[in-house]
Amino acid sequence: MLILNNEQALEYHPIIKYIPKRLRKYLSLIKLNEAEEIRLRKGRPLMVYFNDGGYFINDHARLSKNPSNAVIADDSDIKEAIELISESSLYAFEDCLRQGYITVSGGHRVGICGSAVLEKGIIASQKNISSLNYRLSREVSGIAESLIPYCIKNNRILNTLIVSPPGCGKTTLLRDLIRLISQKGYRVSVADERNEISAVHNGYTGYDLGYSCDILEGASRSEAMLILLRTMSPQVIATDEIGLKDDINAVTKAVSSGVSVIATVHSENPETLRKSGTDWINMFDCFVTLSHRNGPGTIEEVYCDL
Repeated sequence: MLILNNEQALEYHPIIKYIPKRLRKYLSLIKLNEAEEIRLRKGRPLMVYFNDGGYFINDHARLSKNPSNAVIADDSDIKEAIELISESSLYAFEDCLRQGYITVSGGHRVGICGSAVLEKGIIASQKNISSLNYRLSREVSGIAESLIPYCIKNNRILNTLIVSPPGCGKTTLLRDLIRLISQKGYRVSVADERNEISAVHNGYTGYDLGYSCDILEGASRSEAMLILLRTMSPQVIATDEIGLKDDINAVTKAVSSGVSVIATVHSENPETLRKSGTDWINMFDCFVTLSHRNGPGTIEEVYCDL
């Protein structure tokens, strides 16, 4: 029986070291570089999701659309996975339980579902963890090349909003757009709350964001944007998944200070945002709409309102 230790696991895919050892022997034979998600559900089949949907893994480590003979994740797998992704620091893990996810090295995000623990009506933690969703981050250089003529006008970066439902590649596209703009010499500051954009580890970025980029990770988006605005004299601030009131206030401050903002948001398209009464999108000049039609990062529309 093949059981990979953490060092051997790195030879296959970095995410493998966060997978319970019993399940590694199956996933190590799968081309995870092409995968989007790995799902562990207690008492349910282990599944891997690709562009064309979800697959079960049978006991011969083969992908199948048929759940017969599928490998089942059990309670001990979930508990071991939590130990691995929290690096055995349950104290540090508590805040992640409250938010429902933890970002591991490489910028991969693990979603967590269980029973909510409430304090005064607010989620304080989770218990009885039943599901884990490993969302695999990847770097795809060049996918934002076609956006450059739209996003840069008269040597100025337009305020750009990347819009799509979850799982359509917003962060991947944002990451490459940051790289391209940074390589053109613009000073880009990244507010990376979940460390998914940059995958910083020990001060080094896990992804190429260009040579003119500064990153503040771990702080809230709004706080990070304001700190970067005060301290790094950016020409551009980039961040992911805005929408909270504090996020919008920080974007407003940056734009009114003459700093361009590139951000992402969850929505079907800009028109859906407008219909919901989201008037803050008027601060943006360029809108990029993504879908999953031809895989994550499919650009459906680019609209610049100048």
